[in-house]
Amino acid sequence: MDAAKVRELVNDPRRVGVMATTNRAGQPNAAVFGSPYMPDDHTLVMGLGETRTAQNLLETSRAVFLSVLPADNPVETQGVRIYLKVRTLEKEGPNLEAVKDRIRKAAGDRAAARVKYAVFFDIESVRPLIDWGPGSKDPLT
Repeated sequence: MDAAKVRELVNDPRRVGVMATTNRAGQPNAAVFGSPYMPDDHTLVMGLGETRTAQNLLETSRAVFLSVLPADNPVETQGVRIYLKVRTLEKEGPNLEAVKDRIRKAAGDRAAARVKYAVFFDIESVRPLIDWGPGSKDPLT
């Protein structure tokens, strides 16, 4: 999947986004997020409040983001899995304010007020939403 297509799927306002993380003990967490976006082919940015996701990122710095663009026909659903490592997690400054402004425009003042962190991730790898494995073919084709 090329980087432009990945960016298109992540930045589409109709998409559903799910961030999966684990804590140090390996206990998983998954949560729906609207704030993540890709400003370029190598970076994912999001705003976070004081949440389990934020705590897990502070502990492990790793996450997977699923971006899903639903379709009327489930077979036509598009999506991508993005494997991430925290580059920086900022609690103040112009990057945090820029993330809050972006969220304010999309979701309003209450949503922006909850944001305590601007998180910048390096994209380590990308996989399709549905991957039939090495050498496998989609059984539906």
